[in-house]
Amino acid sequence: MFREIDRKKKLLDNKRPLPPYTLKSIRENLLLEWTYNSNAIEGNTLTILETKVVLEGITVL
Repeated sequence: MFREIDRKKKLLDNKRPLPPYTLKSIRENLLLEWTYNSNAIEGNTLTILETKVVLEGITVL
């Protein structure tokens, strides 16, 4: 497993520096995943798409 991680890290390092739009996309996805999973741990039943809507500022009824 560590060899696979090292291989993927080398692949990523060869792509650096990442374009700004890629970094923005990664950050947004990470925030969405963190929020979704932490809310699910607390018992929230929103789907990941519903969580995304909430994060984007659209009112939930």
